Amino acid sequence: MHLRRHQKELADICENILGGRGLTDIVCAVTPGGGKSLLPQILASRLIPAIADALCWIVPRSVLQDQGARGFQDPSHRALLDHRLEAMMTTNQENPTRGCAAYVTTYQALAADTRKINAKEFRRKRYILVLDEPHHLEEGGLWHEAIQPLYDRAALRVLMSGTFERGEGTPIAFLPYSTTDRGSRLDWDNTESRAVIHYTLADALREHACIDLTVHYANCQATWLDAQGAEHHVESLAHAGKQTAAALLTALKTEAALELLSTGVKDWQVHRTTHSRSKLLVVAANIEQAQKYTAWLQDRGVPARIATSDDSTAAYQAIKAFKRQGSGAVDCLITVAMAYEGLDVPAITHLICLTHIRTKPWIEQVVHRATRMDPLAGPYAEQRAYIYAPDDRPFRECLGYILAQRTTALADSPSSTQVIGEGIPNAQGLLPTDRAESSIQPLRSGVLEMRNQGLWANLAAPGQMETNQETPKERLDRLRKKIEQHVRAHEQSKKLSHGTVNRAVYSQFRKSRTAMTESELHKVMQWVHKIYPL
Repeated sequence: MHLRRHQKELADICENILGGRGLTDIVCAVTPGGGKSLLPQILASRLIPAIADALCWIVPRSVLQDQGARGFQDPSHRALLDHRLEAMMTTNQENPTRGCAAYVTTYQALAADTRKINAKEFRRKRYILVLDEPHHLEEGGLWHEAIQPLYDRAALRVLMSGTFERGEGTPIAFLPYSTTDRGSRLDWDNTESRAVIHYTLADALREHACIDLTVHYANCQATWLDAQGAEHHVESLAHAGKQTAAALLTALKTEAALELLSTGVKDWQVHRTTHSRSKLLVVAANIEQAQKYTAWLQDRGVPARIATSDDSTAAYQAIKAFKRQGSGAVDCLITVAMAYEGLDVPAITHLICLTHIRTKPWIEQVVHRATRMDPLAGPYAEQRAYIYAPDDRPFRECLGYILAQRTTALADSPSSTQVIGEGIPNAQGLLPTDRAESSIQPLRSGVLEMRNQGLWANLAAPGQMETNQETPKERLDRLRKKIEQHVRAHEQSKKLSHGTVNRAVYSQFRKSRTAMTESELHKVMQWVHKIYPL
């Protein structure tokens, strides 16, 4: 084990501080999965007691609080950094370090600290303050106000994240912004008092910190009623346009979600026959859906556990079990938002995304739960992550940003000069499904076709794949795909608006293609070839 580039850079900065460099702030922009959780240990082992008496590490979730404290106990980390330091998990308790070099708490705890215990502690000792994932701190918000006294008293402030942007685009507390002709943007310049470290996905791939990725997209049909009781139908989620929000919500609440879940679980089970460490993470839209998926999987013999904010104690235990291997381990975990950010389980190989959140920071965090290199899972070249998601345009655009980072890696461009946030699709927050949920009634949906996209490495060419006799389901999928391809080609050649032919097909046959038999699909094929020739 050796230090990655950004970890070594931080160690060098610590040496400069010891040599007299007057830094007060360090900003570490580290791609998810890049290894930023080691940074507080580097700071503590190098700078205590020279410039500080202790370190305070604030994280967004209790799961990460436990993960951070356990990281100090990791034998490989201790050997790498030559330290025997420990970190105490604490929530607004007097003397929070209790003899340890550091304490780990949460933003929620700081906001609830009415007795100002943490502020008093920062007056009592010299502290290094580490703010983990500070995009949770909206400028001027309650959490910002709660942390300001600690920030003002800290001997050194360190902000570290893989996503230095908020979904709604509001400013992040404690970060400098500059005004450009395109609006406000983060100021990433080094100054006399501030050092900035960049570690991009390109860097992580070069250093084998992250693994290759394949996305399995599910294009869906969906039917729903609007607030006036009128029925709406889209034949393709991938090209639903302004109806994407309602179509996605319908797909996530009806049959298509379970079809996608089933596909991902079956692939994961096959993968586990040759990769016994492999784990599956399912991210649901809400607690109700998470409970539904958990029950559905358990009914089919899959020993899944749920971890949501609905039951923090049970969720905490489930995540601990999910991190283990062997006796008592959980290999399939369903969550909403609790486990996605910062969850460090390198054994995750499969991730099924059944949620409507479509901000670039959120999708990037979710996807990278499965892209960590697992040193115990065999050679790097043989490891791959598999993501399963609905085939909607906002999700594809978010993944396109990740693909662009991989392109940077292939081009071997120097990342240290790359401007974070440049070229990122505009963060649109949630699709307007919150509004759609109150105004539509989902009726039915179905997966029309599955398609794969190998983002960071080429998939095997068709000639390299095994050939097997088609199952009945494969024959239906093939027919649906051929029909869809013909429909799209006709619309493009005649410059028709998308959906024109699919609406005509539905009007003619009054049945979704996902519900059709093989013979019915053949009739549709013949009809579209006759009525809409190429």
